[in-house]
Amino acid sequence: MIKAILNDFAENTYIINEREEAYIIDPGTNYNEIKQYIDSKNFKLLGILLTHGHFDHIIAVNDLVRDYDIKIYIHEKERDFLFDPNLNLSGLTYKKFTVSDKSAVITFTENDKLKIGKESIRIIDTPGHTRGSVCFKYKNFLFSGDTLFKGTIGRTDLPTSNTLDIQRSIQTIVKICRDNTIVYPGHGHFTTILNEKYENPFVIG
Repeated sequence: MIKAILNDFAENTYIINEREEAYIIDPGTNYNEIKQYIDSKNFKLLGILLTHGHFDHIIAVNDLVRDYDIKIYIHEKERDFLFDPNLNLSGLTYKKFTVSDKSAVITFTENDKLKIGKESIRIIDTPGHTRGSVCFKYKNFLFSGDTLFKGTIGRTDLPTSNTLDIQRSIQTIVKICRDNTIVYPGHGHFTTILNEKYENPFVIG
């Protein structure tokens, strides 16, 4: 099951579960709704998965670690974002934010494996929006963070962004994912790979 929660800055948090096991993807500002949903389902939280380290995707991690004693999973190239308000942009647009418990942070690479129930979650390296951006592929769903949106792609004018990298990352996504893959982005409405091939000028099918 997939639960979407809308946060400030139009950022999407997703909670995925297989029976009682669950991961939280990109927990934003709406912590009360996130917690209410988790508690109502009596989920066993396996951790927090971060597509990247911008503040609007990580604001609730300290509360979640405090209340549920869980780990934060982020790409090894993105770890510094959790402790640097200039990298995570909170120093410019929000109250300065850093992760409180360094011991809760676990880094991964594309070759690492994530499991939920009997299912696997594939990590896809998709640098460009940030140097350590990733997408998570779970069943026939892609959680694309700020790499791929409906009709467009993520910004590349931010610290560690790279236009050529995000273009390559978009092509990697198209190569890996089937046309009927449902894309859940970090902002905005869900879409499909096929829809993006037809309507997204940055996607070459």
